[in-house]
Amino acid sequence: MKNFASFLNESYSATDAYKESVKIIDFLSKKTGQDYVEIDGQNFTNSTGNYFGYLFASKTDSSAIRINWAGNNFHSISFWLDWNFVADPDKEITVDDAEPGKSTFAKLLPDIAAIIKDVNSFDTEENEEPLEESMLTEHKVEYDGKIYLNKADLVVKLYEDDVELKEIMKITNLNALQIKSIITKHLFTKGGSVSEIADAVGAENNAVRKFVNSPDEEDTTVEYDERIKVNAGAKETIVSSKFIKKGETQLEETEYADPDLVFDDINNYVTMTAKGLLPSLLITGQGTIGKYYNIEKELNDVGKQNETWVKIKGKITAEDIYTTLWENRDKVVVFEDCDGIFKDAESVQLLKDLVDSGEMYWKENDKKFVDTTDLDDNETIEQACEDWSAENKGKEGIPNHFVFEGQTIIISNLSKAEIIKVEPELLNKCTCIDIIIAAQNSMKRLETILSRIKIYKTFDSKGTIGKDITDEDTKLEVFDYMCSDEFVKNPKRRGKESTFRTFDSIYKVCYAGLDNWKELGLSAE
Repeated sequence: MKNFASFLNESYSATDAYKESVKIIDFLSKKTGQDYVEIDGQNFTNSTGNYFGYLFASKTDSSAIRINWAGNNFHSISFWLDWNFVADPDKEITVDDAEPGKSTFAKLLPDIAAIIKDVNSFDTEENEEPLEESMLTEHKVEYDGKIYLNKADLVVKLYEDDVELKEIMKITNLNALQIKSIITKHLFTKGGSVSEIADAVGAENNAVRKFVNSPDEEDTTVEYDERIKVNAGAKETIVSSKFIKKGETQLEETEYADPDLVFDDINNYVTMTAKGLLPSLLITGQGTIGKYYNIEKELNDVGKQNETWVKIKGKITAEDIYTTLWENRDKVVVFEDCDGIFKDAESVQLLKDLVDSGEMYWKENDKKFVDTTDLDDNETIEQACEDWSAENKGKEGIPNHFVFEGQTIIISNLSKAEIIKVEPELLNKCTCIDIIIAAQNSMKRLETILSRIKIYKTFDSKGTIGKDITDEDTKLEVFDYMCSDEFVKNPKRRGKESTFRTFDSIYKVCYAGLDNWKELGLSAE
């Protein structure tokens, strides 16, 4: 069997660079006490050039290491203290005049391992924030039915109960640095020695000593060969592999096998509106609604036209909108093909009032309308209109203020983007479904082709070498998670579209067996 030095004395090709990266990571794992598992190969660019690396994430904490190559030559080792899909590396380690093909590189690996272990202890230069003193004394927290004076007390209790670091991070929403800092101070106050504390938290002696302001017992600063350079990690961009691009193309070219799959959400929302569970619904999209979906059928399943709902179609003025809403103030009012209302300032303002509070106002100086500005409820307003009608020879009285107590459905051929340009606030106040977006929604398409999808790990920069890691149970688990409220409604997903690349990324951290794969998935792009 070859020793570590001998296998690094070989020349490398794109094919065997992966194998050598695995051997390097195995060595670093043993020396750092981490359990690094393989995630994927990555093409990436930064300010110095284009590279390909093999990414490994720790099952022990949140760190990650990537072995980087420039063509067939070793380039560097990237290190993340708290890795996710969008975080840039915290550190980049390069080696001068000692490539893996030379025996000198093997001799430097123990130094590299010591550097990584030291950085992983208490380095705060990049992504993690240090512990604020107020965290030790403020903000009571509740966990498992008990009240703790602060998060620090909870961390200490969890540590003493032998709860693992990752679980403590999840429970307290603190990062690894903050948790280690709390535990270090706790052990120091209990009389623990620097070396004992270092062993307990997985840190170097000098890191613990600095943190608790203990005087030097001996110089334990990590020293390493001068050929090793440790730099701050560079901002980088991940480039999709050919395997991912192939999956994206397959998704884009796929048509839905069942059109109902596209409009299930619309059916549900219309029914909710008809039942009074949603005050207003805006359905946008270029003329596809009549072809694929019968709104009238859904409304008639719940009620009856002209009794529980009415439809207004075509060109309509602001005054028509106001009058129609008054006359049908307790019904579902459907506006169909009334795109002109979005081009009229008065009409837009009426819609804003409608979806905001339902309190409708017309111009006070319009003598055709009954002045009900100071009246608060519809019953009083109706009586005022009846009195006005009696005084004006039976002419119908329309109030200049009333409360709309029904629901509205607006069906427009305009796109959601076009309406946003007119009045973005309108979309913030009501439920909006864009047919164009729904028809292109990656998760809907993904469901159609899920059984045929293959997932590959990338082994080379050209995307010609890959390993099929497709597992049907894992695919379903990831797909179900991405469709769940836990994922879709999480604030961390706000503004992010779910694509095949998103699915591929989350699949790989799940497949790797990382306990926090769901949390990592929230950062996937």
